[in-house]
Amino acid sequence: MPTVLITTSSFAEHSAGPLSLLRDKGLCPVPNPHGRRLTEDELLALLAEHSPVGLLAGTEPLTRRVLEAGRGRLKVVSRVGVGWDNVDLDAARELGVAVLRTEGVLDRAVAELALGLILSALRMVPARDREIRRGVWNKALGALLFDKTVGLIGFGAVGRRLGEFVSALGARVVFCDPRPLAAEFATRLSLDELLRVSEIISLHASGQERILGGPELDLCRPGLILVNTARGGLVDEDALYERLADGRVAWACLDVFEHEPYSGRLRDLDNATLTPHIGSYAREARAEMERLAVKNLLRGLGLWEG
Repeated sequence: MPTVLITTSSFAEHSAGPLSLLRDKGLCPVPNPHGRRLTEDELLALLAEHSPVGLLAGTEPLTRRVLEAGRGRLKVVSRVGVGWDNVDLDAARELGVAVLRTEGVLDRAVAELALGLILSALRMVPARDREIRRGVWNKALGALLFDKTVGLIGFGAVGRRLGEFVSALGARVVFCDPRPLAAEFATRLSLDELLRVSEIISLHASGQERILGGPELDLCRPGLILVNTARGGLVDEDALYERLADGRVAWACLDVFEHEPYSGRLRDLDNATLTPHIGSYAREARAEMERLAVKNLLRGLGLWEG
């Protein structure tokens, strides 16, 4: 029976449906045995052991070396997610490996998390919660989202959805994106302009290139709220720590980190909200994403029509 290697660590935790769909098509699913993001060497060992025809992939490094190890057998990589910057697309193309992703499934889930993080930072909810647990009753004043300028770095599906949310709550929306995009509720700016005018910045860019280092953070308005639910490498975490510690950045909400699981200094700050890469972890979105990833895989193998 042909095998499908499931490299993402939490696949089918809440529903066995995707696994049943694979088995119904005569495929043998092999789960991630480590329960975490795999290293390149771990992937190579699993490929050698199982010789899969397909991968249901997470964010592990699908390098040329990994893809070449599947030569002659591996036909499809189906990302359980919307990004594919962890995949060597040139190598996949040369080797005849189809690479697919679950576009459009997570837009609302990630945008809702970003909105929740923004609102919690404006009212400093995590800090007040921690104080009460320490026996401190501190009714500090927060702020409203209404009439704030929200800058979106990246205006794809998630950024646009968040823009719709905050616009509906009375915020002004500005954005920057290398693509020629537009929306009636948002104003396009250069990155420098966006940094200078935004009171809240939320990152929704793809790729791994750093966007916010020390110089960029120094262009921002004092009291900035920064949210990153996109990619950890987009923000210089050391530079951010320094500016949170001295108050130049008022609050940071990070769901993604350069190295995960995260164990760095930002954990020591009361004005940082840190979550463990849970942008897609809404039950409804996760279930739909897994179903779509399996269907993409089956289409790539010629086992599904429609």
